Amino acid sequence: MRLRGVRAPLPRSHLRRPRPHGRLRDRGTVEAGRTPHRRAAARSDGVIPGLNGLPGFEGFAFATPALLLLLPAAFALLLPGLVRRRTATVIADSSLARAAARPSWRLRMRWLPGALRVLAIALLVVAVARPRHGNAITVAPEEGVDIVLSVDVSSSMTLAVTRGTTRIAAAQQAVAEFAGQLEGGRIGLVAFQSRAITLSPLTADHNAIKLRAKTLEPGLVEDGTAIGLGLSEALLLLGESPARSRVVVLLSDGENNAGNVEPEQAARVAQTLGIRVYTIAFAGTTGAASGLRAMAISTGAESYDARTPEELKKIYADIGKLERSRLGERKFVDFTEYGPWFAGIAVAILLAEGALRATWLRRTP
Repeated sequence: MRLRGVRAPLPRSHLRRPRPHGRLRDRGTVEAGRTPHRRAAARSDGVIPGLNGLPGFEGFAFATPALLLLLPAAFALLLPGLVRRRTATVIADSSLARAAARPSWRLRMRWLPGALRVLAIALLVVAVARPRHGNAITVAPEEGVDIVLSVDVSSSMTLAVTRGTTRIAAAQQAVAEFAGQLEGGRIGLVAFQSRAITLSPLTADHNAIKLRAKTLEPGLVEDGTAIGLGLSEALLLLGESPARSRVVVLLSDGENNAGNVEPEQAARVAQTLGIRVYTIAFAGTTGAASGLRAMAISTGAESYDARTPEELKKIYADIGKLERSRLGERKFVDFTEYGPWFAGIAVAILLAEGALRATWLRRTP
């Protein structure tokens, strides 16, 4: 029975220390349909954005980046101690209602020494990972890149690949576009059937290659598919080339059935000479594609399959970009080490932590 005019005793929960306003969560900042926990999880996906793409950070790297994995371990070792100290302080202060309502600056900053220690440990880990910045130099070849395009012009290349377009017509267009898009370097052109002939030696006049591409037609020699001879003819053009990058791009729609040089033999010669042989199987059989793939792999290059004229043009363009990127590779020399700076800052922070614990934030018994 409750008497009128007598206030009921307050629940025990109302006697607890009020939470500081800084800990209250502003509900207006929570996105609709998403909890704060999920938002935090979405941000902490473990992906660290690269610095090389930012202005002023090009050439920045860690000599031993694997040591950065020690950061989570360091935090895991320090966190339990920080939590225990924080919990003990809250329990001790909870009996002082007036102090809890208006905590002093010393009480509010009791977290600072622990935070400084965590920061110092993190900086020490970064220091041992050896952050450094290298002065970049671009490796520019003396003679650029020399590429020989070897194209199958056997009778099967007259078959239609799409409505109104034959395989040989698609090859002509792809070769002409490749010559028009390649920046720098020299290009040569070889056609093969039962024998191989050079339509153009290596030349820096890419417009000449575009014109010669129109002469890629069956009937230049006896019919057949001499892939080994087609590669051998291309290697002859590149044998005396002083270029840093020497490449053959060989296109065929069939299997080797003519000539006295096997494709595997020619590929071994290319490997010995350090010449990469990219192969393109254009609308051919599975057997033809597997043979061309073996040639490319043995020389450290790539093999491609094309079924349409658009795919063929893209493959030629990709090969050109790949070879130009090889020539434009950047190397970093004369590194400036920043590890000692991080270590020095960490030591200074540890000294500051010790000074705070011994003076302003000294714990009373």
